[in-house]
Amino acid sequence: MKTAWLLALTLPSLVCAAPARLGYVELTPGVVTKFDAPLSPAQQTLALTGGNPRVLTAKCAIIVPAGFDPAKPWPIFVENAPQGFSAVDGAPVFGKPAAAAGWITLAADGPVPAKLETIQWCVAMIAAAFDHVEKSWPGARRWPVACGGFSGGAKRSAYVGAMLMENGHRLTGLWMGGCNEDRATDALQWHKPGPAFFAVPIYLSSGLADPMATPAQHGAVRDSMRATGFKNVRLETYAGTHWMDPAQLAAGLQWFTARDKK
Repeated sequence: MKTAWLLALTLPSLVCAAPARLGYVELTPGVVTKFDAPLSPAQQTLALTGGNPRVLTAKCAIIVPAGFDPAKPWPIFVENAPQGFSAVDGAPVFGKPAAAAGWITLAADGPVPAKLETIQWCVAMIAAAFDHVEKSWPGARRWPVACGGFSGGAKRSAYVGAMLMENGHRLTGLWMGGCNEDRATDALQWHKPGPAFFAVPIYLSSGLADPMATPAQHGAVRDSMRATGFKNVRLETYAGTHWMDPAQLAAGLQWFTARDKK
């Protein structure tokens, strides 16, 4: 009897948490996992905007942070690439600092090049990725989401974020590195994210020696966003040129998390 009692005491210490899975695939924290996601009929139609070919699947990538447990909500960073580039290929660059900040990174591309890389094309792919994720993690569509990217990917993130918000996602941040134009204001002309869009925190990351998106241009972008009515615009600089600063991505995502908890 005493032996059985001692065994019962030791059993919990032998039980390890089950690894997170997406479908049948086991996820390793910090490592890119690629998957295909089917597009719904509505997503297929959305992707046709601009004369694009009909496609049935999206090429996707996901990176989860250490300690990830899908039984509770986790913030998701939707990475956007400049036109003509692959978000999936860029996922490792953004995924490491995002994971360090406790965020999932999600990226999606079309299975073939678009005839015209519209925002609708990009949103159709990321929406298919969300559908696939939610099959394994019910409720993931309601987890906090931030959109971001660098250079053209930063500009694109404003439109993608507005469309995701329009479609019911809880947008908690826009991270824009190397961004020399105010596309958040322009996104309001094309999409209807609602008045809550003005309260979404926006983190602008500017290289002090960036010749393509200069500090002065970043300052003008910040001022333009504030003039439009965006209430939480933050501009930070780093010692560098036209490249994404990982520390600032982590800092921006941590800022979004802190503000979302208020």
